[in-house]
Amino acid sequence: MSEHKLPCCVVRDLLPPHLEGLTEPETAALVEEHLAGCPACRETANRMRAAVPVEKAPRRALRFLKRVRRVRLLAAVLAVVVALWTVVWMYGQEFRYPNTEAGRLAAATDYLASSDHIGADTPLHTGGWQAVGNDLFVFYLVDNGENVHGILQLERGLGGRYRTVRADYSPAALSAGIYGRPLDVDGQQMFYLAGYGCRDIYAAEVTFRGDDFSGLERYQATQRYALSGEDFLMLLDQEELIRELWPEEDDVVRLFVDEVRLYDRDGADVTEQYLDNAGPLNWGGSIGTYEFFMLYVGMGIVALLAGCAVYLLLRRS
Repeated sequence: MSEHKLPCCVVRDLLPPHLEGLTEPETAALVEEHLAGCPACRETANRMRAAVPVEKAPRRALRFLKRVRRVRLLAAVLAVVVALWTVVWMYGQEFRYPNTEAGRLAAATDYLASSDHIGADTPLHTGGWQAVGNDLFVFYLVDNGENVHGILQLERGLGGRYRTVRADYSPAALSAGIYGRPLDVDGQQMFYLAGYGCRDIYAAEVTFRGDDFSGLERYQATQRYALSGEDFLMLLDQEELIRELWPEEDDVVRLFVDEVRLYDRDGADVTEQYLDNAGPLNWGGSIGTYEFFMLYVGMGIVALLAGCAVYLLLRRS
């Protein structure tokens, strides 16, 4: 005797699919057991058989329906796999530059090709770099008549690779030596000093200019730096540098480089050897990338389309 007996009300609800052979084997066995011991339900079943001739669903049709269900399930799985691959591909297209010499050069070359002052075919060199949190700052110098240079900022992604965020650029009178400009790092005012091609340069004398809010009051101070490497990048806190240069002044808010003098191993001034720019130096520019949320929007659209496809494929399964 089965431990799971069905009441009459449940058996009568199950009689139509049971008589058509559509119930599961365990359910069919429980119904037959009940009919064997319940004359009232057995009579109801006999009346239903007499009223409507029962035809069992052909096995071929059942196999076809099962095959359709498997195909739908496989299509749903494929939609999920394609969506995941697309999301990973989109992310990889955005964050594609490794922090290597070749990766930093590729990032600068690709990103700065759109600038009117640089162009796609202009030789470009990358020098010193520094990582600050998730940001990577790379100094670059363009091999053209204006000696355009600047800082390229990149942002690190989940896989340890970087995407380009922004770059500034301006001309310089020097083809090698020390370069410096203000730099905004996530809202913090920094000042960078970068060196490029300083193989035969052992010291640099930097004349800084400090301006007040109005720009009318100007201060000057000179700082000498010993150079120990050919290429380097130093990120300095602008407020600390201002206090170091003018400890008794409290109205200096902006910092610029007015002049740079270069010295060789013997202390001789070799600045003239690196002067090769006769053009105007009073311009500058920058380029920036769209906000990161746009990538999330694209990835979200792909995920939404995949979810809709899975719902349509499985809702009748």
